[in-house]
Amino acid sequence: MIAAGLIERGLNHLLRQTPGAADALRRHVGMSVRFDLALTQVDLRIADDGCFSEAAIDTPDATIRPTPALLTRLPFFGREALRDADYQGDAALLATLDRVFRQLDWDVEADLAPLVGDTAAHRLHTFGRDALAGLVHAFSGVGRSAGEYLVEEVELMARGIDVAHFNREVDELNDAVARLEARVHRLERPAA
Repeated sequence: MIAAGLIERGLNHLLRQTPGAADALRRHVGMSVRFDLALTQVDLRIADDGCFSEAAIDTPDATIRPTPALLTRLPFFGREALRDADYQGDAALLATLDRVFRQLDWDVEADLAPLVGDTAAHRLHTFGRDALAGLVHAFSGVGRSAGEYLVEEVELMARGIDVAHFNREVDELNDAVARLEARVHRLERPAA
């Protein structure tokens, strides 16, 4: 399967570029991981070298399933977005995978250098990083502006201060109801 081969090669490439990542996975040699994607499932087994190898698995030791929140956050939050995946299975393996995935770091310059040279690779990487940072900044600005518009202009959403005031009033009402119930119970008790 093409998707499984691409995921396997991509993950192994990142594991080799990140010091200590493959070593951490060696503790789980032979265990299996299923990436349950929307259209397909990719089953991988941890090989002796700490990298992944494609394998046919009936019941995986761990399953990682992306959620819609992960897919929307991934371009802007990178590895932090992985918290939004659904994880199931062996707790020790999942903890190791979480730790390894958080430390994975793609050395873009090293991959581009053989194709375009060191200087061009550095410039392309810098340009790409700056462009992505600009997009993130622009989208966060649009999000803030949209939020302000919905709160202040259209009044479809409540302001934080209004929500806090409402919550405080609900708490006060709850306390008053509790005091009233206590009084009613005292009045209902027969006089001794």
